[in-house]
Amino acid sequence: MVEHTSSFGRISDAQQKGVEVRRDRHGLALVPAPSSFRDDPLNWPTWLKFTVLLQASFLAMLGPFNSSVVNPALVPLAQLFKIPVGSASYQTTTVIVVVGVSPLFWTPLANVYGRRPVYLCSTVIGILGTIGSAVAKSWGTLIFARVVSGLGVGAAMSLGAATVNDLFFLHERGTTMGVFTVFLTNGAHVAPVIGGYLAQAAGVRWCYWFPAIVNSAALVTMIFAFPETLFARSEEALSFHRERTYFQMLFGFRKNALRGRRVHIRDIVRPFEMLRYPSVTLTCIYYIVSFAYASILPAVTVAILFTKTYHFKTGIIGLMLGLPLLLGSALGEIFSGPFSDWFMYRYAKRHDGKRKPEARLVAALGSLLLCPAGIIIYGVTLQHKTHWMGPVMGMAISSFGLQLVTTVSYAYCSDCYKPQSAEMSTLYNFGRQIFAFPLGFYALPFANRIGIEWAWLTMALITVLASVGIVVLMFRGERWRERLGQPQFHKDI
Repeated sequence: MVEHTSSFGRISDAQQKGVEVRRDRHGLALVPAPSSFRDDPLNWPTWLKFTVLLQASFLAMLGPFNSSVVNPALVPLAQLFKIPVGSASYQTTTVIVVVGVSPLFWTPLANVYGRRPVYLCSTVIGILGTIGSAVAKSWGTLIFARVVSGLGVGAAMSLGAATVNDLFFLHERGTTMGVFTVFLTNGAHVAPVIGGYLAQAAGVRWCYWFPAIVNSAALVTMIFAFPETLFARSEEALSFHRERTYFQMLFGFRKNALRGRRVHIRDIVRPFEMLRYPSVTLTCIYYIVSFAYASILPAVTVAILFTKTYHFKTGIIGLMLGLPLLLGSALGEIFSGPFSDWFMYRYAKRHDGKRKPEARLVAALGSLLLCPAGIIIYGVTLQHKTHWMGPVMGMAISSFGLQLVTTVSYAYCSDCYKPQSAEMSTLYNFGRQIFAFPLGFYALPFANRIGIEWAWLTMALITVLASVGIVVLMFRGERWRERLGQPQFHKDI
């Protein structure tokens, strides 16, 4: 069933023609409208949907997890390869930039050949790159292996949002997108908790062996429990569709998952075409700035600053980095995904079933204060060498705010441009990784020049400026979307 654009929502052909429409538990029409086929992911049983959701989310988590396990052990890593301590973070920033670029190539393939083949292929490449990192004998070899690893793990980080939209209806999107984003955000937060003690007990090379083992286990699970989620919804595609068994959805690879679709060079730049839509551009700017300063900034500075200020060992540093970010993010998710779904439902009930994406943005307002406040607390307390609880609380507060930004932004853009969710997610991923990449080069030198307090305050102010777009969208977003219309590609998804 083709989806048509209304004043906000998408109304199916069935709704327009008066055919019986399936509704959610609140009596609102399901969006998108599911087909009559049992192999349509929207019609899968709930247990299978959440099995795939958790796998896609876990695979997305393994990207930042892979790059961050070694972060608490940058000092012993530098000693192992006989390089300056300040240069040790370059292996992390190398993965960051490759993870940002690689989805530009993975996403077009996933939109033609399906999500499953890309997940499988990219995971294998990620495993090989991580094993190469574990056995590297020179610094140059390690950097090359990290490039290969980033090439592999980047796919899941950008395809997760599209996979969520393949599986779930609009009224479920905030909560289920929240599951994906909390995994995505916390990969870099769980990693140092494990990596610090792992390096301390077994050596720094196990910070690469361990993620390779975890990725391998995820690959085996995916082979048998991750069926294809890409499903064509145009009338022409449905007329040719033949219902598939579970086994066929796993192993019945087709030449192209969407009838008549081919990979074109232009597909690589499709994500950047989404920048013409303010709903994507403004949320993307706020998200990438918040992610850099609330998540990546601690990741590339805590090991060095906490060693210098508090003289902690590697294991404790991992805890100090990972736990506050993890707890802040987990608490933030409670007040983002479910709340954003509730705000959408509340708006729809008051406006005759009309769903307005901007209603979700209310759930992100707390981040306008929490992200910059947490960054400032982190910097000020370190500058004045307070008790370690000071910077730890700062990191937890900024992480709480970041989760509000992340879930609401992903869900909001998916509501606005669901068929282009893979491109939107790829753009987010590209911007996030590229903007965060230089942090390892300038954060500490900047702090050494003007002081940690003023350096972190500057970054907090940049975050405040980036947040203005969210407020503007709440008042102008609907008008801009109506004026610009919908993108004219991937209309069959």
